Amino acid sequence: MSIQINVDQLISELEVAGTRAGFSVAAYGEVAGYPLLGMIRYGDADSGKATYLSAGIHGDEPAAPLALLELLRSDNLPSPHTFYICPVMNPNGLAAARRENADGIDLNRDYTDFHSPEIAAHQDWVLSKIQSVQLALHLHEDWEAQGFYLYELNFNGHDSRAQAILDAASTHLPIEQSALIDGHEANEGIIRPKEPPVVAEGLPEALFFEQRYACLDYTVETPSGFELEARVAALKAATLAAICAS
Repeated sequence: MSIQINVDQLISELEVAGTRAGFSVAAYGEVAGYPLLGMIRYGDADSGKATYLSAGIHGDEPAAPLALLELLRSDNLPSPHTFYICPVMNPNGLAAARRENADGIDLNRDYTDFHSPEIAAHQDWVLSKIQSVQLALHLHEDWEAQGFYLYELNFNGHDSRAQAILDAASTHLPIEQSALIDGHEANEGIIRPKEPPVVAEGLPEALFFEQRYACLDYTVETPSGFELEARVAALKAATLAAICAS
């Protein structure tokens, strides 16, 4: 069953929570009256740790932006790190509980041509604001999954954080055990391609970030058939584990 989200209220609550947690919060674009929020909080100059977090690029995955809202409210993101956050990338889709935007574009396949106003604006914000990141984390959900799983893009010799992420998520959700997830070979909840995959429909956000920044990159997925509270908790735990495993 789809969950209806009051997107205006969610965006307002994200703005308040982000500001209280010390983030600079500003719209990098607007779609149908909804601001596209970008949040930045700079950490210690000598920490060398910068993390990018995104959610809501698919509008039928509500646990992701809600997890970021709770993380901002609790102010649990470690202060030595620099953070760049885009918490609701597809507000029209979220309002309609629909994967695509209002024009029927899957925004997570639009990083090849940047046809949509959402992703064109996002590209401009990323390229103007982010010089480097060590970790990119994209929060997602999967209606077909029976457990939590992740994609790891790691083609530059970074230390993997996959097991720490899975261990954290497993306190709230089972781990997906299928050996084939969405057409990809998997091993106990981890999809780990040996080389950058080719996505015929268009470049996803994760590959865009990995190509641009050569960072350690995770797409984490909760099974949408489970209770929303458990999915939000698993995404929060996975996010903190990914960050703190560095």
